[in-house]
Amino acid sequence: MSQQGAELLKEIAEQEATLRFPIFNAEIALDIGMGIRSRFLNDQSGKFTNRGIVIHISTFTDHTLFAAAVGNEAEIGPNCWYFVEGKKNIVKRFGHCSYFIGTQLAVHGETIAMKDLHPPEYAPFGGAFPIWIKDVPSAPIGTIIVSGLEQENDHALVVDTLKEYIPKLESKST
Repeated sequence: MSQQGAELLKEIAEQEATLRFPIFNAEIALDIGMGIRSRFLNDQSGKFTNRGIVIHISTFTDHTLFAAAVGNEAEIGPNCWYFVEGKKNIVKRFGHCSYFIGTQLAVHGETIAMKDLHPPEYAPFGGAFPIWIKDVPSAPIGTIIVSGLEQENDHALVVDTLKEYIPKLESKST
């Protein structure tokens, strides 16, 4: 395992362990979805210029709580939505974010097909993050997904939004 790959896996695992919700409902999903949208549209780095993404938040019972296409519509096509489903299936199957699983496969020189899973049903690329409830360690309840950018940017949009949002939610619920 490369040092860089091992460090990335550790970082992603730490994100999964710490970015957990005290509660989760449709209103929170709306806030997070709009937060991701705002973060994408207000990016000052220029890396999202002329880009487009889809944002999808749902439970594992297929209850869609938020869905939106944002940015350059020419960059958003049906393929983005296929990736949403494939990324969601990775989280559902493994209980880890899609970036973690994709990185783990790459570090070990494996492919998703070696796990007897096939695209587009399974997409081990960054952007799908599990919705975990604090003190409920058995399984995540759903996913927050961004698709349309490079996988590390899809992942970062979700994680950066959660890092900002969850502490505010925790302070409200205490």
